[in-house]
Amino acid sequence: MSAKILFHNDYIIGGNENSRLTPNFRLKEFLQPDGSVNIHRELVAGLQILRDQFGCPVRIMQPKVSGQKPGLGLSITATDLEGLYKQAGILLRQGYFSLCRPGANSIYLEMPHPDQLPPIAAKTAFNCGVQVTAAYETSGDPYLQVTGNFDGAGLSFGPIQCNLGSGTLQELFRHMRGENEQLLQHCFGSLDDYLTFWKILDGSRKQATAWADQLSTGSRKQGFSEPWKSYLQNVGQEPLFRQVMLRYAYDKYGKLLMAALAFLSGVSQVKITNLRCLAALYDMGVQQGSLKKAYAAIRQRVAREHPTDEFALTRITVEERAKKASRQWRADCLSRRLSILERRQVSVTLEGKQARRSNPKTYLLRDSKVKGLDRYLVG
Repeated sequence: MSAKILFHNDYIIGGNENSRLTPNFRLKEFLQPDGSVNIHRELVAGLQILRDQFGCPVRIMQPKVSGQKPGLGLSITATDLEGLYKQAGILLRQGYFSLCRPGANSIYLEMPHPDQLPPIAAKTAFNCGVQVTAAYETSGDPYLQVTGNFDGAGLSFGPIQCNLGSGTLQELFRHMRGENEQLLQHCFGSLDDYLTFWKILDGSRKQATAWADQLSTGSRKQGFSEPWKSYLQNVGQEPLFRQVMLRYAYDKYGKLLMAALAFLSGVSQVKITNLRCLAALYDMGVQQGSLKKAYAAIRQRVAREHPTDEFALTRITVEERAKKASRQWRADCLSRRLSILERRQVSVTLEGKQARRSNPKTYLLRDSKVKGLDRYLVG
């Protein structure tokens, strides 16, 4: 959410009326007749998630006073009111709403009390983390993102930008080939190009990065030449690839997240269960890999500062790991993680570099605990 928005205890109470609260909703849509606004950010987030899943415009009626406090309920409408009610019912069962009541021309939604937000299922939480990280790495449909060698990684592709330089793109495509090679081959316009691509993937990372560098386009090499870009986007459109991609993320970065949590449980009695903290640690693993380089520094700070809550412990962790990144990326790393923890843009200056990362998907980061994450990732 924009810095132009005023908050009080997670209630939106003012700001520029044209400020976007989420990708599809602006502050002015929640104004009362007297021009005031008082709406809880979790209700706005739930409404955006409903809009995402419904896939059609949703119009807000007058925000209403709900059970105990104002700002926890509102009425909405849409052209397909029956379809909207059905989708809202799914989110009701998932705990995003506590009440979903149909009317003649609208649907009344109410969120749980902010102090009693129900825990989020591990699968839902992990998917939220993947989407938030993807929003840093890509724009538009994350499964169709093809990026050239602007960062030295050669060629990057997909929601977590698997790339040639790290070997993750090679691993991802081997997984896809194992699932259905005929389908994968069909995404390429020619058998010769398909075989050429596999020759690149099966070669050394250095040679693969050099090949991608020659095909990168634009002044900063962010684009990528045809027909390769279209081939990859054909792959990204396949439902099977999207399933493979998520399983790969679970396997690779879920393990890094579990390793980070295991280490932190050994240095502090504070348990990390909040979605925002877990999403920050997941994003750290995707961008920076293992936490090992910062083990000593984290131990020292925890022993010195004795953090008493999971946000303080997570902040120590991401700060110390960010300091171990290449100098030019330290501010960027930390700005990303703090923006996840605080759900807003956070400016960071490190090593003379300044970063202020924004993320259009922070509305997914509910201030709730995650249940069964260890069983989900390990199982």
